[in-house]
Amino acid sequence: MGKLIRCTGDLAKVPYHFRLTQTNVYSIEEVCYYISHNIYMMQEEVFDREFVLWIRNELGLKKTADKLEGLILDHHNLTDIVVTLCCSCDYYDESEINELIKIMDEVARLPKYARRKKKGDNFLQCRSYEKAIEEYEKIFESDEVLQAEEQAYGELFHNMAVAYVHIGEFHKAAELFLKAYEKNGIEESLIQCVYAMRLGKEVGQFKKLVSDLEISDEKQSEWEEGFQKEMEASAASDAAMQIERLHELVRRGDVEEYYERVRRYISTWKEEYRKQIQV
Repeated sequence: MGKLIRCTGDLAKVPYHFRLTQTNVYSIEEVCYYISHNIYMMQEEVFDREFVLWIRNELGLKKTADKLEGLILDHHNLTDIVVTLCCSCDYYDESEINELIKIMDEVARLPKYARRKKKGDNFLQCRSYEKAIEEYEKIFESDEVLQAEEQAYGELFHNMAVAYVHIGEFHKAAELFLKAYEKNGIEESLIQCVYAMRLGKEVGQFKKLVSDLEISDEKQSEWEEGFQKEMEASAASDAAMQIERLHELVRRGDVEEYYERVRRYISTWKEEYRKQIQV
């Protein structure tokens, strides 16, 4: 969980798995900590019969489980469920619980498109890129987006572009980053558009962009320097190092070890991908 948590209640033998962030929790204190640090995602997490059974059977909190079951059956709002959980132990005091309620109430008052955007942003943060794209597309396909201001419209395009970058769709990402810039006027969106074009090797589109926007040579040099730094950082990443190790095995002629590592890496990548889409 990233923090030492003192648990005074029972510890579960079998953890509860929060699917959105792929997080396992073993105690009611960890549940409360998870809620607090992922409060903007609570609209997406599902507190259902499976969760109630875990609270009752694994943690032995029968009264809490009974109350949760009643709230769920009566279709009470999520705030009531969160308050019930946070009040079932002494991990947070009253003022901290009230702050959580305030945040959840603020989210509930947001326009529908903004709530859906937060959902997409949450998927993006959790590296569920295809799920994020799906949520953003739902906004653009509905009348919800008509409620958005220009700045928010730009943020939607920008964040959707980020998701496309992560799945290797650089042409689509560049297109969306440019739309974002046209809406929000923020240079970061334009820079990311240029980077996406570079990654997609779209020389013609890049030259047209530079010409249409009359981008100076100085600015182009500045962006090129930034792009090279990003590429260097990417080359030092774990994934890049894995590929380099494979190249080294090929150079050494160690074919058996090469194929063994390829199978291992592919298996790991497949598992990571499954985690991204099984929310």
